[in-house]
Formats: sequence, structure tokens, C-alpha cells
Amino acid sequence: MSLENARLIEVSVEASLEAVDDVLGLLSRHCSGGAAVDEHREGPVWEPQERVTVKGYLDEHDTETLQKLEIALLLLSRTGAISEPTTRLLEAADWAESWKAFFPPLLIGERFVVVPSWVEYQVPEGRLPLYIDPGMAFGTGLHATTRLCLIALERQPVADTRVLDVGTGSGILAIAAALLGAAQVDAMDVDPVCVQVSQENAQRNGVASRIQVERATLPSRARTGVAYHQGSGYDLLLINILAEIIIDMAASLPPRIRPGGVCIASGILQEKVPAVSEALEGVGLSILDVLIEDGWAALVLSRPA
Repeated sequence: MSLENARLIEVSVEASLEAVDDVLGLLSRHCSGGAAVDEHREGPVWEPQERVTVKGYLDEHDTETLQKLEIALLLLSRTGAISEPTTRLLEAADWAESWKAFFPPLLIGERFVVVPSWVEYQVPEGRLPLYIDPGMAFGTGLHATTRLCLIALERQPVADTRVLDVGTGSGILAIAAALLGAAQVDAMDVDPVCVQVSQENAQRNGVASRIQVERATLPSRARTGVAYHQGSGYDLLLINILAEIIIDMAASLPPRIRPGGVCIASGILQEKVPAVSEALEGVGLSILDVLIEDGWAALVLSRPA
């Protein structure tokens, strides 16, 4: 998902600490540009805050979602748990820079820590650091969809495997697979900005020699004008996009996976799990596990041997 040419609406509320999780979950579920918490910490001494700012980012054209969010937040504000929401329009470049204030090092699962490329950080022993600068591409690890993919990925035997990452964004999943020992990772995105950003992040993490990034997609009903990826026989396929796109691409997934191989599919709202499951099982994949967080889901599937 790239926001290179998009302008975004920032939705912001002041929330009590008790309400932060609910507000962040609401914004994360509905904001295509993600959501973040600003805890107003200034100076060298950490002091607890009574209220913090929670922000979500929407495409400027998504007026339907904006209206629903404003109504929900206004109703919640009547309880005193949050302030009334405020909105402002951001150019894409302003949005990209604003993320730096809300992108702390983030421990994910048992193996990973996502580290912004612009901060110094002492990596905890036993953790694999993912040094990421998302630039104008989606994929910082802050969103539940990316976290679920990383958690599912660390549970797979990745060493010496061939991996395909569909819709790579910032390259975070491709890089994670390489750090876990994948012998070859092919990553693709329809957006040339994502291709560039993921290549830069692969270099930043010292795994560029094992990651090949191309501007490509898989066959579907969508007319993107982008070439189709031709590879097959992958041990592991990662696809973190949206439920509707996964359903549309369903028939293209099994031919890319070797018999006995695994697919991790994310970007799926929890209520859309049945529809995605039906589509993927309908093309011969078998569900091994379903991971849920903040109203989002990731499916772990296999292609029967």
C-alpha cells in the first residue's frame, strides 16, 4: 500500500489512559494510513500522563469512513473519556514525516524488534532488529496486520527456504524472512515507490543480496497494467494486502506454492475471515491457524502435499 500521491486526513482526539486501547483499536481497524499514540513526553524525565493524543490517518477521498469515525468519536466524547475529534488535511510528505514522532522501537512476537532507521537503540539480546524507514510505503510494524504476519512468520521453519512476498510495501516481511535465514526472497509491489523503499530497507538490514524486488503482481480480475510475477515452487508465500484483493487473487496463490508449502495471508478484518477462508479453501489451501489482534486477522494455510 503506497501513499505517494495521496493526501490524508488526520483524525485526532485526546484520550484518557483508560480509553486509549479502545480508541486506538477503533482507528486501527478503519484507518488505511494506520493509527498512532503521542504520549506528550518532553524532556529527559519520564512523567506519566493523564491524557494522550491518539491519531488516525485516512485517504482524503474516504469520506464515508471519516463520517462514521466522527460520529463514533463524538458519541464517545460525551462520556468524557475523549475529547471531540479534530481533523486536518496532510500532504503525503507531511504524513510521512509525522510518522517519525509516533514510530518507537517495537518488540513483536518472540524474535523481532522493529527499529526506526533514524534512532539509536540497544537491541535486546535474542532479538532480530528490523531497521525500517517506511518512507512513503506502508509497513512499519505498528499496524496489527504487519505484527500478525511477523508473529506467524517467526513460527515457521524459514531457514534455507524460498519465500514470495506479495505487496511488500516497506519490505518489512521480506527482510524478516531473510533475517530468519531464507535463502531467497522474491518481493513484489505494484507501486514503484514501494519497490524503491523496500530495496533501500533491504540494504539497510544487510540482506539485499537475498532479496529480489520487482514491480509486479499476481493474476486477478483487477487491471493494474503491471506485469505478472512468473515464479513458482515457493516454500512460503506472504500476502499482507486487503481481504478483497486476497479473495480476487485466490486462484493465483496455490500455483506459486510448492506442495506442502505455507501461505500467510493478512490485512483481513476479523469479520471478513469467513469470506477469505472460503475463497482460499475453495482453491485447495487448508487452514492451519488463525491469528487475531485488534479486530484484524492473519490466516496460516498450507498447500497439501
